[in-house]
Amino acid sequence: MSQSDLVRELDWTINPQQAMASWQDDIPLLALVSGGQSPSFDQWTILAPRSEVASVNAQNSSAADLMRLVRTLAPPHAAAFVGSNKLRLPFIGGWIGFVGYGCAPLFEPFAQTKGGAHNRHDCDAAWPDAMLCRVPRALVYSHALARWFDVGDPSARNVCEMLNYESAHLSQNLSPESEHNSWTALDNGQVKPHSNPDNFQNMVARTVEYVRAGDIFQANMTQPFRARIAGSVRAFALDALAKTSPRYGAYLELDDDRALLSFSPELFLSLDGESRRVITRPMKGTRASPNDAAELLASSKDAAELHMIVDLMRNDLGRVCDIGSIHVDEARMLEHHPTVLQAVSEISGKLSLPRDLADLLAACFPPGSVTGAPKVRAMQIIDELESTARGPYCGAIGLASSCGSALFSVAIRTAQLTRSRTPHQWTVEYHAGCGIVADSDPASESQECMTKTKILRVALATHEREPLTIAGRV
Repeated sequence: MSQSDLVRELDWTINPQQAMASWQDDIPLLALVSGGQSPSFDQWTILAPRSEVASVNAQNSSAADLMRLVRTLAPPHAAAFVGSNKLRLPFIGGWIGFVGYGCAPLFEPFAQTKGGAHNRHDCDAAWPDAMLCRVPRALVYSHALARWFDVGDPSARNVCEMLNYESAHLSQNLSPESEHNSWTALDNGQVKPHSNPDNFQNMVARTVEYVRAGDIFQANMTQPFRARIAGSVRAFALDALAKTSPRYGAYLELDDDRALLSFSPELFLSLDGESRRVITRPMKGTRASPNDAAELLASSKDAAELHMIVDLMRNDLGRVCDIGSIHVDEARMLEHHPTVLQAVSEISGKLSLPRDLADLLAACFPPGSVTGAPKVRAMQIIDELESTARGPYCGAIGLASSCGSALFSVAIRTAQLTRSRTPHQWTVEYHAGCGIVADSDPASESQECMTKTKILRVALATHEREPLTIAGRV
């Protein structure tokens, strides 16, 4: 298949929000939505229909099974993919989906403890540990150029016909009277801890004991929260993404009863199919206000947390990258994201031949910023102490392209949307976590978790109210 067959530039003038709002109601939507505020990284929004879905249950699968899926759903193509003005596109077909934290034992089998969180799935609501959706054809939007491209197999169903371009062009949003465009935050928009908040502080205290005993340097401990909405889950997701403008946003309608909504600020892995350059950008250190920048930069605790994860990610990349190619491009810098200020590092390397994306995932998964150091012992402690399985949270969300490129965010600031037994109602499950070190204070770490729920509380806010308080336990 020639390059001209695989990439077709469109003369559209609509933006991604308009395109998603006009997507046909009866066609499940897969959307990787970038805020477009940082051209170095979040340059693209990608829209595609859901078709073939491959699900993985880690208890019944192996690492080889998952790696085989990663490879077969995005078979490589030899062409160099460009658009107009020699613009290289990140995606020309392949797969979109998530690999959840539950797949961690496939790659780190010693990370489980007997009776740990991997056995605590709620049987009637458990999600698969990974869901990868084959995408033969998609729409790609360049935020830098404000241009659309129809990419992939031209013999596949025409994605352009899956939205009403004229309607999108005339109006920024669908009519508010449409039954498919209405949603309501239940319980006054409250975001509720799934268990007693004291449980998390006790878990932090126990983790500090492990650190002081010399088992680990740090571990990332998390807790779940819940909220509820009624009405259109798609309308809620599109409103939420428009309000928050995340760097690595995602909305994936994975089946009739499950959707994944992510506001992730963190890049787990990007792989350039031509240069084979790999980039990871771990985050450690969060503040609620831009006014806290000086305090965050001066925090030795936050700096130590990030430096430990940088060393961990260098080690993970070193398993599959050329010797001497790994560099710390940014040791520590601050980034402004919706509702939070983050400290970030950047590490890069060159993926060795004949290694591929599956090998890269096997070497680095799960992300170091959501586990701890040393990685395997931290994962054992997480499995021992956390009372709820993480599900997709703390895994990876993104795409693998047949051009050899890939991009995955860390699945933080991520909500699992599950249809309730009550018609037209959805449960929103959202986790938040913190890196725990020797001098961590349980109360402060608990407050940091609350800070990280703000983006969901903003998403739940209506035009009449903005619920910014945390309610008591469910």
